Amino acid sequence: MKKLLIVLSVFALGLTACNSQSGENAQTTENGETAKRKVGTKLKTASDSLSYAVGVDYGRYLKSIEGTLGDYFDEKMVIAAIRDVLNDKNTLTFTESRTVMQDFFLVRIPERNRVEGEKFMEEMAKKEGVQKTESGLLYEIIEPGSDKKATSLMDEVRVKYRGTLKDGTEFDSNYDKADTAQFSLNRVVKGWGEGLQLVGEGGKIKLYIPSELGYGKRGGGPKIGANEPLVFDIDLIEVIPAAPQATVEEKK
Repeated sequence: MKKLLIVLSVFALGLTACNSQSGENAQTTENGETAKRKVGTKLKTASDSLSYAVGVDYGRYLKSIEGTLGDYFDEKMVIAAIRDVLNDKNTLTFTESRTVMQDFFLVRIPERNRVEGEKFMEEMAKKEGVQKTESGLLYEIIEPGSDKKATSLMDEVRVKYRGTLKDGTEFDSNYDKADTAQFSLNRVVKGWGEGLQLVGEGGKIKLYIPSELGYGKRGGGPKIGANEPLVFDIDLIEVIPAAPQATVEEKK
């Protein structure tokens, strides 16, 4: 797949090289209108296009991790390292480079997230209307809802929800979908399972979930890093009590 994308990039960039004029080229939009987009380096030969396509491939990767690296990302040093490798004089060996990367992603980032996450939770705990449970979960009842509440982790709920990181970055939401989502409270992160028992059917709650009640040290895929606290806005549409037999089995 990656090779195919490079081939397609080469083809597209080759066309760009033919059409480039004064740093811009014409492009047709979905509605048929002609728009102009800015382009960078002019490509004159097939070699230019192929080399540029390779750079685009690596550039997209670097762009994707720039936000993760934050202040640690130094574009000039990255370019210097690429030049050193091409000239067979890299300061770090490939093994040493892997060690540095592993230390950063497996040690430094999780620790940074832990410290920043704890500070974030401390700040949120000071907000008016925010309450704290014994487990460390913070919650704010926006609308209390009815007296009907989930009382067991075996219960299910139908909800509308939006999940964000501490900086407001959205990683999941179903507010823009017609259907609600349905979950059993024993199949979600601990903070969700606990928090959805604190609000009544028809109500709305905001949860501030510390990492230990979320995805913890392992993180939640590419969008949720290790030790990241989570913020959820949740509309509790319906509470679906567990069948009596399931409740009995849970108590056992």
